Amino acid sequence: MARTSDANKRPSALRTLGGRTLSAAAKLARVSTYLLFVALVLGGIMMRLAWARAQQAVLTTGEDLSRLTEGGKLEGVYRLKLNGEAVMIASASTKASPKQVLDRFLLECEQHADGMATELAHLREALQPDATPRNEGFPGAGVLRSGNAEAGTVACFAMGSKIGKVELLDRVGAFARSGDLSAIGMVRHVTVRKTDYGSHVAALWTEGPLNVKTMFPTSGDAPGSDVEGAVRPPSARRLLTAFAEGAPYVLRAYESSASPEAIFTAYAAEMPRTGWRAAERVAKETPGTRAYSRGETDLLVSAQAQQGKTLVSVVEMGGR
Repeated sequence: MARTSDANKRPSALRTLGGRTLSAAAKLARVSTYLLFVALVLGGIMMRLAWARAQQAVLTTGEDLSRLTEGGKLEGVYRLKLNGEAVMIASASTKASPKQVLDRFLLECEQHADGMATELAHLREALQPDATPRNEGFPGAGVLRSGNAEAGTVACFAMGSKIGKVELLDRVGAFARSGDLSAIGMVRHVTVRKTDYGSHVAALWTEGPLNVKTMFPTSGDAPGSDVEGAVRPPSARRLLTAFAEGAPYVLRAYESSASPEAIFTAYAAEMPRTGWRAAERVAKETPGTRAYSRGETDLLVSAQAQQGKTLVSVVEMGGR
């Protein structure tokens, strides 16, 4: 019993910082990649919506969202905060075929898109064979469906009331001016992929304002924060601050004009001055990543050169 109890405690000094952080890195790599993906997906959807390419954006995004949630074995419901704005994500498995799932949610979009939010928040239950659609609210707008027997997507906006074409155009114009997607309506997005056991279903929806102009500015820092008491990547602007509410980690992403080597040199020089300990084993085994620890907080810093810039991701664990 004593051994089981000790295993549940925070690792002691007998376990090296490098070993601890490598273990944490393996567990969080999937989560941090997922958060960054969702943020980029949202940015792509919203920007294309602003350029009147909603159909292409929504339908092509569905395949990536399905593949990522299925490949990462991510099931359940997540409330994600991305640059200060909230979006909901859920995924679940079902024995139903993709066609059956798409038929079900297409009907909901066409007749009662508002009530879909509750169903998507309880996606596993909603996919049961005997589940009854909630049939709440009004028909959705901008209803889209694409796919085949293997995979597909259904998407729409929940409008909160019955509207005509003129009001819909007015709402789209309001979004173009303000950048707030809720000016059109609440996003309802369901994508499904055939699997050996039936189907994998991934859903994305919004419940309130989602201002893409403030979320993804064309210059300067995006809304969010830097790690308190830690080095900020040099010559960088912040692109993303993302976390799942209630989870003890935060992902931050930056774009820097400095090289990966210069970024790691800055961290090596400055982090010890503010009490952070480096995990040398991580640097040896994963050259593109550095790890640091201070008190109850671990930090993973990764840098990768991309098209003349450096993308820096910083995962903070245990500090929230």
